[in-house]
Amino acid sequence: MYRTPAVVLMSAAVVATLTAAPAQAKFAPPLGDFGSQAPPPGKLYNRNGVNAVAVTVSNVATSGYAPRVTWSARTKKGAPVSGRKCRIEVTFPGKRWSMYKSNACQGAAAFPARRYTVPSRYSITVQERVSGSFTTTVFDVGT
Repeated sequence: MYRTPAVVLMSAAVVATLTAAPAQAKFAPPLGDFGSQAPPPGKLYNRNGVNAVAVTVSNVATSGYAPRVTWSARTKKGAPVSGRKCRIEVTFPGKRWSMYKSNACQGAAAFPARRYTVPSRYSITVQERVSGSFTTTVFDVGT
C-alpha cells in the first residue's frame, strides 16, 4: 500500500500532539442574575428563608406499609414558612419509585400504591431544593 509523505507526516503530527500533553478544559463559573456569579447552593444563600424541614411519616395501609409523608419548612427561629416558594422533593432511597415534587412549604402526600411489604428498616428523604435543607426519616416495617 502506497502512502504519500504528507499523510505520514500529518499522522505523526496528530499522534505527537495527542500524546504530548493531555488537554484539560477549565469551565467558566456559572453566571447568575445580571452577569454576576451564582452563589453556591446551601442554607447561607437561600432566598426563601428555610433553615430546616420537619418530617413525619405514618402508615395509611392496613396491610404492609404505605407511607404518608408530612413536611413543614421552618425558619432559623423555628417558625413555619408559608406559601408556595419551596421546591420540596420526596425520595425513597433503595426503591425504584419516582420522586414526588411539590412547591408547597407546608404539606403532606400519601402514597398508597407504594407499599413496603418486606420486614426491614427503610428511609424517606425530604429535601427543599432552594435552601438545600433536607431530612431523612427512618421507619421500621414488621420488625
